Amino acid sequence: MDVKRFPVSGRLAPFVKAFTLVEAHEETTRTLIPEPGLVLGIRYSGSATQLEGPDERLLPGHTLTGMRTSARRMRTSAGGGTVLVTFREAGAAKFFAEPLHALFGQTLSLADLLPHTELDRVSSQVAEARDDARRIAIVEQFLGARLRAREPDPIVAAAVQAIQTARGSVRMASLARQLHLSQDAFEKRFRAEVGSTPKQLASLVRVRHAIASYRPGSSLSRLALDAGYFDQSHFIREFRAVTGEAPRRFFQTVEHC
Repeated sequence: MDVKRFPVSGRLAPFVKAFTLVEAHEETTRTLIPEPGLVLGIRYSGSATQLEGPDERLLPGHTLTGMRTSARRMRTSAGGGTVLVTFREAGAAKFFAEPLHALFGQTLSLADLLPHTELDRVSSQVAEARDDARRIAIVEQFLGARLRAREPDPIVAAAVQAIQTARGSVRMASLARQLHLSQDAFEKRFRAEVGSTPKQLASLVRVRHAIASYRPGSSLSRLALDAGYFDQSHFIREFRAVTGEAPRRFFQTVEHC
């Protein structure tokens, strides 16, 4: 599987974390670790099937995946190609009017959210593009045209920054007090802008930091401490909740991205 990442520049950069082009030369099954932001996908060739236990779901050609707290398995057909847009934590709110918390845990067809004529045009242009750079440029133009005038919530932006700076190791009650909000009011504003609760985002950030920090042969006890876990059982429990596997088995056997 080829994975190519493209930089984000200009007015999209504050809201989009990355453009990624994924192509499978043969049928491939991988575990997808949840991102800390929503993910938009436009497939220009092949097919993709989401695997959940014994159930299989053939995904539509253009999708928006809401915030998740658990990994999912994805099978991509030989010859499959997809452009992925990974939004920053609160970035998707600049492009979609729907309340993002309503998308939590779901992968929806963009046809449920956007005018069909707009979607058909973009999909066909991406499929017919002569090269990767052109595909990314088409998606950039599509997103640029959808940028909404609404201003980001500064309270939520400050909370996201605090969670990322602390690598997820932050107490939500304390953070709410620092932001001069009740915890209920804080969570309501955060969910509307990000699509998850602040605690869910913090847990995801912490586990992703542990995965990114791991090196073959690393001490899992040291890895847990460095990721902010002072209780090994808490580390294992939270890691398994996000990835579906205990840390040792995950690093030994799971092909992930």
